[in-house]
Amino acid sequence: MFSYIRYLSFIGLTVAATQTSTALAADTILVTKLERTTNTHSLTLPKVSLTRVFDDGSSFLFEKSWYWQEGFNDSGWPSHDEAYINYALPSFKFGDAENWSLAPQIGAKFRSNVTRALLAMKVNYAGDGWNLGARYRYEQDTQNDVTEKSTAGRIDIYASYALNDTWTLLYNPHYHFKQEDDSPDYSTGDRAYLEQEFIAFYNIDSDNMLFGGYIMRAKNAEDMAVDPGQRYSSILFGYQHKF
Repeated sequence: MFSYIRYLSFIGLTVAATQTSTALAADTILVTKLERTTNTHSLTLPKVSLTRVFDDGSSFLFEKSWYWQEGFNDSGWPSHDEAYINYALPSFKFGDAENWSLAPQIGAKFRSNVTRALLAMKVNYAGDGWNLGARYRYEQDTQNDVTEKSTAGRIDIYASYALNDTWTLLYNPHYHFKQEDDSPDYSTGDRAYLEQEFIAFYNIDSDNMLFGGYIMRAKNAEDMAVDPGQRYSSILFGYQHKF
């Protein structure tokens, strides 16, 4: 279960941190992902992330993503999409068997026209071959060249089940919502929307893992200039290697 749990900690999931003498490096994890959306002007999104995991359970993640879009930029080097950094602090474990854990996270997202600060808290319960977790993330624009700055929230649920030592399944619905009245609507045309992720993990060995799945996204608003009323859902494939 090691590889799967590490991925769950960084997904998304996933700031600059100061290393102390009590947080010595334990593992470095490389993840490559490729998404392909299902809308008419489909997006192809390659992503690469590098995570440093420390002995105290904290971790630092850097992820970079790009994209090609059919009908706009079909060839050549992909356009910059987003850079994402995240630091997960050491978790606080509690309960009779310490099955419960609580961990704060801080991070940021950087796009060409938007910079966003992130603050999150995640709670998790580890059962026998299964996990159930929830995370609330606060998102605050610190710079936005397109629209007014906005404040948003995101709630994730993580439910996983290990079929055996090789296969693990994850269901991850996430709910996004605006936290003030004067910010612009999402591209869905609403103040809130729900997305769902269905991911399967295949552990090759203790250091290598394959994963893939489907992300069901909300529909675009009917007045959008590109693919109005369509979902930007995507097929996802990825590979993880632990050094």
